[in-house]
Amino acid sequence: MFTRIVRYFQEARAELARVTWPTREQIVEGTQAILVFTVVSMVILGFYDLVFRFLIGLVR
Repeated sequence: MFTRIVRYFQEARAELARVTWPTREQIVEGTQAILVFTVVSMVILGFYDLVFRFLIGLVR
């Protein structure tokens, strides 16, 4: 059983060595895209919130 555990970790390490890791530029671009998407989503949802608050205020 111990040999199976050791072999598992050896294979996992070998697999990680074959992984193509992203470059720093790719990470920065991905992070920027996520931040822009988040800000745009916040603005849209905030606008919806204002519209619905206004509409609910008219109903009351």
